[in-house]
Amino acid sequence: MPLAPGCTPKNALTGKSGAFYDPRNNTGAALKTECFNVPLVTPGEMGVPAGDTFETNFISGQRNIFRQSWQKRADASLVKDLAIRERLSLHYTFDVYNITNTASFDIPQNNVNQNYAFNNVPIANQLLYNAPVGLGIVKHTIGSPRQIQMSLHLNF
Repeated sequence: MPLAPGCTPKNALTGKSGAFYDPRNNTGAALKTECFNVPLVTPGEMGVPAGDTFETNFISGQRNIFRQSWQKRADASLVKDLAIRERLSLHYTFDVYNITNTASFDIPQNNVNQNYAFNNVPIANQLLYNAPVGLGIVKHTIGSPRQIQMSLHLNF
């Protein structure tokens, strides 16, 4: 979805992460919905015939312009070798993945529809009006939660 005229990737951001959206007062989204629209071409412009209100003028150069912060995690292992006899030993391993159990958020939702379910006819210069899951709202995390595993090997 291209940015609306006058919007840049920087001012399309709200400054929120999108992970704590409050639907009661529509606050907390990561993106401003008014900064996105389908650039429909009005009939008579750019060779569009009269009566054709469905032509778009998508532009290039605006792909993947929004990124979420880097995934943050730390992993650690503790290993102990214990000799029991000359030819017999134990090898113990204790692994912890994502020690701090820090959540890393996925990108904000960007699933948008101008003509959702084909119920309404789009109008030239119409702003985005339907984002089924909420434009700019984070619905998922990436990575995994804290995981712990232990192993014990008997070597002979």
